[in-house]
Amino acid sequence: MKTTFKLKVFVDTNVLLDYLVASREMHASATGLFSIILSSSIEAAFSTQSMLDISYIGKKYKGFNLDIFRKAMNELLARTNVSSIDCFDMRLALQDPEIDLEDNAQIAFAHAQKCDIIVTNDRKLLSRALPAPMVAMTTEDFLSHCR
Repeated sequence: MKTTFKLKVFVDTNVLLDYLVASREMHASATGLFSIILSSSIEAAFSTQSMLDISYIGKKYKGFNLDIFRKAMNELLARTNVSSIDCFDMRLALQDPEIDLEDNAQIAFAHAQKCDIIVTNDRKLLSRALPAPMVAMTTEDFLSHCR
């Protein structure tokens, strides 16, 4: 019996923002990432908190289009694993000695979702120790990994 391994990635808020805001420096890379996610067997996980943060942060960028945002979010809701950061994730985040509660919660969430990779361009998050066997990669590193 052949067993197949399905890669599961957690996409951090900054990468989702890169994807949705064309004027951001990493937009092309994020578009490549989402092209792979939406057209392959890679499973992606997002937190509802990321989606809410994007709806708030995105409005600060010139060219942010709420209709495009809503369309993209509906597509992600239909084709990926979008879940809430729960009380258990928050308890783990609060126990983490690192000061960045948002990163702590995202890591706890990604671990609870059984993600293999966190895709982020946050340098601090990239340098964090993660629960094994999870690793963090930049968008560019992930694209290279998939080639």
